[in-house]
Amino acid sequence: MKLPEYWDWVAEHSFHLRQPNPSITDIYYRKLVLTLINQLGSGNWRRILKLDAYNEATNTQYGLYFIKDGGDLILVDISYGIARKALVKAAEKRLSHRIHLIVADFRRMPLRPECVDMSCSFGSIEHVPEYSLAFYEQVRVVREGGEVFVGVPNLLNFSLRALSAKILHIMGLMTRMTNPERHFLGSQLISLARSLNLDDIALTGYHLFPKQLRWLDLWMAYRGVDTLKRSRLFRWLLKTFTLMELKYSFARVFAEMIIVKGVKRWGRGTALRSLSGEAIDIDQQPQST
Repeated sequence: MKLPEYWDWVAEHSFHLRQPNPSITDIYYRKLVLTLINQLGSGNWRRILKLDAYNEATNTQYGLYFIKDGGDLILVDISYGIARKALVKAAEKRLSHRIHLIVADFRRMPLRPECVDMSCSFGSIEHVPEYSLAFYEQVRVVREGGEVFVGVPNLLNFSLRALSAKILHIMGLMTRMTNPERHFLGSQLISLARSLNLDDIALTGYHLFPKQLRWLDLWMAYRGVDTLKRSRLFRWLLKTFTLMELKYSFARVFAEMIIVKGVKRWGRGTALRSLSGEAIDIDQQPQST
């Protein structure tokens, strides 16, 4: 099955995408990402690019909250089904006029160089073998001096996310959420950033809360069961891991996700050859490719 077909299938069958209301971990996860980006970045962004619209099609919605106080968000997703769901969520928050959705492969984005102030991805590039090309594309479209954020699954996650995901894929239980994904070491992510001549590189992690409990919370929320939401133990665990993540930077090294931030300093004549071809207009409605 080709990637567009697969993710269109996910759009119809993922229990996360069909979840009617935010789960308790959705709320905490969103706050943690927003806090992290505010700490790492300048916040001086008029135009933001985010790879894939999966989060915006669910109840985590990182990108929609980035532009809550102004600015425009460009979302590039390979699936028309996921893009359509993201548009519905944006309309519910009355943000449709500031969301620009493009249905395209983020390894070859139909965007001109240096057209955004910031680009970000949270669990995106690890889904394709050409992850370095997807990283490059993120950097290519950012203006000189703009910021790039790339988050990927952490191989050193203390709760053994990589092993758990592998087992669930073998059992066939992960097909309703995502396809097989690569996990990275922090050194690998930094090397990728350096290979693209990014400056002011910083590495950290996010989502220390065990992924296994996150999956359980999403599944129960989809089924309309609020046992975990009412559980004092579960809420205590969630708050404890959140406070640890916010207070102790060393703990983030073992979080579920690692993220690298860099500033584009290519300068004249140093940029790599563009792989995207001619620029196209960005529409507010999904486009086929």
